[in-house]
Amino acid sequence: MPYSESLETYSHAFDYITELHVVCDQRIRELGPWIKEMSRLRKLVISGCTKLVSLPQLPDSLRYLEAENCESLERLDSSSSSSFEEVVGANFGNCFKLKQEARELIIRTCRFAVLPAGEQMPVNFRWQARGSSLSTKWNGTDPPTIPLMGCVLLVVKEVGDDRRKEGLDVYYCIEDGTTTTSVRHRSGIHSQRFPVLNEHLYTFEIEEKVSCGESSIFEFEVRDKTCEVRECGLNLVTTTLIHV
Repeated sequence: MPYSESLETYSHAFDYITELHVVCDQRIRELGPWIKEMSRLRKLVISGCTKLVSLPQLPDSLRYLEAENCESLERLDSSSSSSFEEVVGANFGNCFKLKQEARELIIRTCRFAVLPAGEQMPVNFRWQARGSSLSTKWNGTDPPTIPLMGCVLLVVKEVGDDRRKEGLDVYYCIEDGTTTTSVRHRSGIHSQRFPVLNEHLYTFEIEEKVSCGESSIFEFEVRDKTCEVRECGLNLVTTTLIHV
């Protein structure tokens, strides 16, 4: 359903709206706070709203959020942290003005996300390396098996419209010192695909729980010759990210 300010007068229909689109509206600086009342809204798509500065509190039912090419977007409502805990995937492509607080919330709560890289890899990623490979050393306080969050900083060497529309998959390979998970596991959830964007961070849940021996090696790969992984990182998954 397309977004309109007049939707506020149809509150009786809020329980039936599952998907909402806000596209290329140059007048909007903020969305109506009544969006949080849409109790069955699962997907919110905002694109090309260049004057949009902030997002309101979102409903707990939301699972996918796209806010691409919203170049003025800076903030998420401070009370949205609880509702963001249920968001599986988020795309904030080309939202270069996102404040640090908003960036940290997206990375901390979403099972996968795309957002501008900024000046460096997020400091909350415990292990970081330049290139597409990193080695981890586990300590005695780490549990026997742990869920992990991966992150790659992608550089696009050449951009084609067809490839941009098709989307991107990120693959990973794990070697734990004794065995190698040689299959290239594809990150991504269901039909959601990462858009191909230069100088953007791609964060995603590592679906396999890793056995904590002395060390592990992670290799990240994008099967697209126009792209390369400039940096990569790993972090322990917080309880917030463990979706059922």
